[in-house]
Amino acid sequence: MINSKSILAIITARGGSKGVPGKNIKNLGGKPLIAWTIEAAKESKYIDRLITTSDSNEIIKISVDYGSEAPFVRPSNLANDLSKQEDAIAHAMEWVEINDKEYDYILLLQPTSPFRDLDEINAVVEYFELNPKARSVLVVKKSEKNPLVMNMLPEDLSMKGFVPKELRLKNRQELPTYYQINGSTCIAEWDHFMEEGSFLTSETYAYITDDIKGLDIDTVADYMLAEIYLEQLMKNN
Repeated sequence: MINSKSILAIITARGGSKGVPGKNIKNLGGKPLIAWTIEAAKESKYIDRLITTSDSNEIIKISVDYGSEAPFVRPSNLANDLSKQEDAIAHAMEWVEINDKEYDYILLLQPTSPFRDLDEINAVVEYFELNPKARSVLVVKKSEKNPLVMNMLPEDLSMKGFVPKELRLKNRQELPTYYQINGSTCIAEWDHFMEEGSFLTSETYAYITDDIKGLDIDTVADYMLAEIYLEQLMKNN
């Protein structure tokens, strides 16, 4: 709770994963990947209730073992490759409204961002609460590639007009900075999310994270990078 506003935190972790099979419970640093998020969330003084929504009994068991609630099994139609995460969140919120109460804020914690820690969770909540214009906040990070030097290709693979002439001789430092949605942490007013069905609305503000805290494990290469980051973090500590 922050300033008398209650917060429900939801971790979305479906069982299916093609990029890294079983990634949500894959071992990282001696514990399942999802455990990193659960342990950080449990330490937050702002979170009133923490729930994992999953279609996997194994993920549910591990989540409970590490301290998250998992009071229901996510319906299979909300856990396939084409399912929208927002629909799974709305389902969990509706379940909570029926079986508990409506909270003031909904906080999403992505289980594939192991280095988003307690400090960042609290910082996002505080930033949201202190911004009177924000009805939601999304975490973003600097884009790894600048979209100004990207384009689609025609069937003949011609690169005519691929990059605008005025940008061709500019180096990376001369181009404007772009940001990409990271999604490791998102927060919104409860009613606002239910009305919009998304954290990204015209009243959303950005919280900028760095490459390590913003790492989202989606591929084998991401997982290997996480192991490198973890090794370096352990050396530094």
